[in-house]
Amino acid sequence: MSDILILLGTALLALSVILLIAALARTEAPRGAAIAAVIGVAAIVWGAWIDPTPFRVQDLGLAWQHLLNGDIRI
Repeated sequence: MSDILILLGTALLALSVILLIAALARTEAPRGAAIAAVIGVAAIVWGAWIDPTPFRVQDLGLAWQHLLNGDIRI
């Protein structure tokens, strides 16, 4: 479950950067980017809270491997 949350949070943070650039290019308030960033950070914090081991950058690669191999348990 923590792998899914970490991947979801990372994807939402990446999406929020894209939404931010698009909103600023249109000279609009980046509300969607802010919402995506807050949910992304919350997902990463929740995933780190569930897993007792410390979160490292290498965990993103391991999470992808677990997801692609079908080793993720919910």
